Amino acid sequence: MKIGILGTGHIGKTLVRTLSAAGHDVKVANSRGPDTIEPDVRASGGRAVEAAEAVMDVDVVILSIPLNRVPDVASLIATVPAETVVIDTSNYYPARDARLDAIETGRVETLWVAEQLGRPIVKAWNAIGSDSFARNGKPAGSPDRIAIPVAADNDRDRKVGMALVEATAFQVSGIL
Repeated sequence: MKIGILGTGHIGKTLVRTLSAAGHDVKVANSRGPDTIEPDVRASGGRAVEAAEAVMDVDVVILSIPLNRVPDVASLIATVPAETVVIDTSNYYPARDARLDAIETGRVETLWVAEQLGRPIVKAWNAIGSDSFARNGKPAGSPDRIAIPVAADNDRDRKVGMALVEATAFQVSGIL
């Protein structure tokens, strides 16, 4: 699968490494440009590109950015075809993200993200800490393999999210 990842924090780095190792074609971008992407991220198989290039000609776009930055990438996401699956890995952390009034007053964050982007999203990798994600993946069939949830509004997107979670050496926890 061709995957574009926006974000090179702890989760984004691990996604580049694990999805590249699983044979996916991975492009990665951050908000500061490809020259600022750390050498270990580039060495793990992902191609460092500008954000606009990361979302071009891909099957999946993964957002691994602070939640308050989602509106900043909405114009990029608007350029991808409707069949491109968009996955969000984030959670709302008011101390990091600044206050988002809609969420503070009860809007579900996943719905808020979908509204900001103007399209459905898949939620994955947001229920595991970055250190556990980086260190605790295990091959399918391992008795102590960690399971994480994948949620989406439609079966096609959910199946893509589930396959990618499996590709990162984690089991999918139920079907949401």
